[in-house]
Amino acid sequence: MTTDGHLYLSEAVKRGAVAVIASKEITIDESINVKAMVMVEDGNAILPALAASFYGNPSQKLAVIGITGTNGKTTTSYLIKSMYETMGLKTGLLGTIAYYIHSDHELEAHATTPDAVYVQKLMAKMVHNGTEACVMEVSSHALVQGRCDKVDFDIAVFMNLTRDHMDFHKTEEDYREAKGRLFAKMVDPERHRKVVNIDDPNAPYFITQGNTDVPVITFAMGNKNADVYALEVQLSLFETQVLIRTPEGNLEISSGLLGRHNVYNILAAVAVGIAVGAPLDDIVKGIEEVDAIPGRCELIDEEQAFAVIVDYAHTPDALARLLDTVRECGARRIITVVGCGGDRDRGKRPMMAKIATDKSDICILTSDNPRTEDPLDILDDMLAGVGWTMQDYLRWGDNDYYPPLPNGHRLFVYDIRSIAIRAAVAMGEEGDAVVIAGKGHETYQIIGKEEEYFDDREECREALQKVDALHAAGIDTSEFPWRSC
Repeated sequence: MTTDGHLYLSEAVKRGAVAVIASKEITIDESINVKAMVMVEDGNAILPALAASFYGNPSQKLAVIGITGTNGKTTTSYLIKSMYETMGLKTGLLGTIAYYIHSDHELEAHATTPDAVYVQKLMAKMVHNGTEACVMEVSSHALVQGRCDKVDFDIAVFMNLTRDHMDFHKTEEDYREAKGRLFAKMVDPERHRKVVNIDDPNAPYFITQGNTDVPVITFAMGNKNADVYALEVQLSLFETQVLIRTPEGNLEISSGLLGRHNVYNILAAVAVGIAVGAPLDDIVKGIEEVDAIPGRCELIDEEQAFAVIVDYAHTPDALARLLDTVRECGARRIITVVGCGGDRDRGKRPMMAKIATDKSDICILTSDNPRTEDPLDILDDMLAGVGWTMQDYLRWGDNDYYPPLPNGHRLFVYDIRSIAIRAAVAMGEEGDAVVIAGKGHETYQIIGKEEEYFDDREECREALQKVDALHAAGIDTSEFPWRSC
């Protein structure tokens, strides 16, 4: 909160406001003509109910599927949306990448879950346009701040729970309790359904939230007792094939979504399909029609001999899963570019560097939305994960020599992200995988308090074209300084 809405009363009245709800005493001069004033203890607490009432409680006229968890919400939301549309239902989506009123009617997303007023406004637009279902990513921030208090969910989906947003929640228990608020809404056994990943150790907590009589559909890759279970999985850098057992029969799905973590996302979507009685053919067709999700293990193809992957992984667990996936898919070497956001959870910075250097043959640490922090301070925090300091690194640079890590892997630092990406791409050779992690679909870099345009995917394409030009000129990029260190 950077300002006080009470200060803008006059402007609001000029724009047509006829009533005032205030949480502190305010002076109204004679020029301000309002029909009513109501004093409340907490304006934010009453806002969801007011917004829902103003827009006619639109979520009650939609089938609303809420997805919570640390990782996988975005991809799973796209899969479920496609599946519902294959069933012939006009389906909206509220998520990290975009908001869809229905089908391809897209609006820019400003937050994973919109504020309490905007979420009701968007759902009202959906109802007005004949939308029948809404798939919604539900963030922990939104649940704590009450943005979803008056959203009438029909299905709650739990993906997984790992460390994230410790700057906001303070403890992992607080974080779990926040996520659990979605499942606390599951109280009607006739209408509500819980969909839960029982490979996650937190699954019992989510299953017991709300009414325990509400039916639960479980999914898993490891726990064979799951309702929806992956019998066979085949992974490559270009395709994922999975055979799935369900209570209604087995399914074979071939997907362009790469990696084991995407198998979990596919299983979650299948479990939702089973929960609502979707025809198996529609489940398969809907999921297979989603070839790629922007910035989610997205392949950048300029016909190069190695894979370039852009992914949103910005938590320790997500990064570890991503790099394990790339290794499992058969990469000869993994070259990773990763950074950590400024003015956010400092505790994860050394963890991210340790994971990246353990699981990558070559790692380049760089900037990722430094905000008001000095990028070099953030990088210093990250380097602590391998027992280095920024001062050590700069001293080695004076001698043009950076020692290998104890595991034999290499670590470099470029605080300018575009240079880091170009360096990584230039290192790529046949069979390698270059992984650019952290920003995914984002099209900005936040420096200070300003947003500058920046797109990892465009940077990768430009870098690939530059490397092609160098090769065409007969220049061997293996002789670049960062390769000869």
